[in-house]
Amino acid sequence: MAEDDPRSGDSRPRPASTGRRGSGADTGWAVTGTLISGMAVWGGGGWLLDSWLDTRVFAPVGIILGTAAAIYLVVVRYGSADPPPGGRPARTTPGGRRSRTGPTGKTQKGRR
Repeated sequence: MAEDDPRSGDSRPRPASTGRRGSGADTGWAVTGTLISGMAVWGGGGWLLDSWLDTRVFAPVGIILGTAAAIYLVVVRYGSADPPPGGRPARTTPGGRRSRTGPTGKTQKGRR
């Protein structure tokens, strides 16, 4: 768009932000809401099937399937942590010293 182009001497527009990250409480409420809604929607569908077919098996199955689907969605959405800034962290031993690796990339016991 023409209004997005800076004219000579004008300041440049701000870059698009990546989005605001919520607090830990916001994430917790989102996870809780996803789990409860998964159980309610799938369990409700199972209850409707039970009412229509005059059975008693679909509501518990729906609740279990809804819980499994909600857990999957939570893991996909919130499961991975952001990588640390600056690339891969250095490999260190539990004592904090850097471990030396052999040609295979694995440490060799007894090698100093």
